[in-house]
Amino acid sequence: MDGVQVTTVVSIVGGVVGFIALTVAWSQMRIASAKTKLDLYNKRFNVYLAAMEFYQCAYSEQAKDIKERSNKLTHACRESRFLFDTKDQIHKTLKRIHESGGIITAYETLKRNVHTPEERGALVVSYGGYLPALSNMGEDLLSLEEQLTKYLSFHNVRGWTFF
Repeated sequence: MDGVQVTTVVSIVGGVVGFIALTVAWSQMRIASAKTKLDLYNKRFNVYLAAMEFYQCAYSEQAKDIKERSNKLTHACRESRFLFDTKDQIHKTLKRIHESGGIITAYETLKRNVHTPEERGALVVSYGGYLPALSNMGEDLLSLEEQLTKYLSFHNVRGWTFF
């Protein structure tokens, strides 16, 4: 083999190795992009789960879990400001759910601690806010589901492909 042939072979091998490196780099970029999208999806879905769990807990009157769920919803509410577009008003809906939950929790706490006629009177007054709060929370949860549709929908998701 003379020098020209060696140079040609080395050039071809170098080109093939370069193409393989480019293919691997492109694949890694796509994988990293998909992982970032999945992480963002999981964070957004956890916001929805926090609202759903809080609603279920408030609706089922499980007072021992309501504080934990309330804290989780507070965290999700704060996080939602950074995960969603402000024009979608997801943060406001979560705040309304949290406020309704506070009214429900106050009523449930008062209901368990009624011993005197004055406390019974306070319970009756509190009940006037309890039913609308429960209804509003359900409506707000449905509204939240609508607002989250564009963030959590799988209708436009494609699977990863090599090219």
